[in-house]
Amino acid sequence: MKLLRYSLILSIYLWCSPIQAQMERTMYQVFTVDSAKTITLDIMGNYEINTWAGSDILVENHIQIWDASREILGFLIKDGRYDLAMDSTAGVNPVDMTIYTRNKERKPIKRPDGQKCLEIAVAKIFIPETFAVSEDKKILTRKEEEN
Repeated sequence: MKLLRYSLILSIYLWCSPIQAQMERTMYQVFTVDSAKTITLDIMGNYEINTWAGSDILVENHIQIWDASREILGFLIKDGRYDLAMDSTAGVNPVDMTIYTRNKERKPIKRPDGQKCLEIAVAKIFIPETFAVSEDKKILTRKEEEN
């Protein structure tokens, strides 16, 4: 009887243990664009562009992963999977800049048992009101100052 009870408890535990909740985290990055006239966006995945009164570009990256542990999400963030970087023309006051995804190759996330995890990463990019956005949302151009 005890063996049956222990096996039932063990089977319930094993059945429930692989089920994990959704993990999510929001990360922020700021890019200074004081002298930039043109900014090219080479960003992987989904992103939306909003304007704001600030003078820098603020990127809010919201990551959601289902069926993964907190450690897996922490590792992916530490490894730079969602990091953006800025490249600019040489000089003290660069005119052309590119903001790009550092890690272009995002392989599917797998748990130790081999199952794939669902991942949704959406970036909200807040650009200064002094910039205009192209139709394809890949180029930001500084608006001409009105006198």
